[in-house]
Amino acid sequence: MPLTVVDETLFASLDPVALRGSACSDCGATVFPALGSCPMCTGVDVQPVALPTEGVVWSWTTQHFEPKPPYRTDAFAPFSIGYVDLGPVIVEGWLLGRTTWQIGEPVRLTLATAWTDGDTPVQTYGFEATS
Repeated sequence: MPLTVVDETLFASLDPVALRGSACSDCGATVFPALGSCPMCTGVDVQPVALPTEGVVWSWTTQHFEPKPPYRTDAFAPFSIGYVDLGPVIVEGWLLGRTTWQIGEPVRLTLATAWTDGDTPVQTYGFEATS
């Protein structure tokens, strides 16, 4: 059965999971999510790229209150959001499994259930500790 994801355009691959960014041939900038032009130099010679799947926590915070619509979850629990340095780009995403992190801590990309639609889990991306 195929996975249901929040937005297919975020992913270069689901198995194995990889995020889709875009790289500018003119200035070399890499961005996420993928764009049709470069936000750094306005060039239009951009190509989709699969981003690295491992990185380090660049910064993080833990949210202790439920987000307002249109964001949704099945049941609220405090959660961490972080910026993860993947090398060519820093990506914002869920930090999974706990609510205390260290800047510079190694993490890897994974899928996480954002909510359940009927009996179908809807997946998004997140990052988990590598150890």
